Amino acid sequence: MKIKFNLRIGLLFIMIISLSLVSAYYNFSIKNDTENILEDNYNTLEYSRNMLLSLDENNSNKEKAISQFEANLTKQMGNITEVGEDTATFTLQNNFDSLKKNWDDEAMKSQIRQNIFHILELNTFAIKKKSDIVKHTAEKANFGIAILGTLSFLIAFNLLLTFPNSKK
Repeated sequence: MKIKFNLRIGLLFIMIISLSLVSAYYNFSIKNDTENILEDNYNTLEYSRNMLLSLDENNSNKEKAISQFEANLTKQMGNITEVGEDTATFTLQNNFDSLKKNWDDEAMKSQIRQNIFHILELNTFAIKKKSDIVKHTAEKANFGIAILGTLSFLIAFNLLLTFPNSKK
């Protein structure tokens, strides 16, 4: 009887540890997926916003606008994370090099805005895709934890019902 009781307690202990490990694993996965979204894509959104603001600076702050744009473009070039973003960023850089020669060229500013919007579009799509991955991971986590939790509950409930009878 004591061996049977110890096996049940041991099984319950294993189920509790399994539930804890599965919960920790999925929690870690969700955390990493969320951090990837922020690290990879949020920075690009911020750099792009700053570049757009620099383009709208009035001509009296031309040097400041160029400096701010270059600083954010340099950061963006170090943060290329999505497919096609490298080409879009290098096109933006080439167009900006042309704009620096003639800051008043509104057609080039318009083209640069289009380049930035393309980069924003790539990153917005990536955020949506990665967000779907996080959602899927969370759904798998909920399902796995629910299954293990239910099994642990059934084993514990069975143990509770049979425990008084094991003393007889």
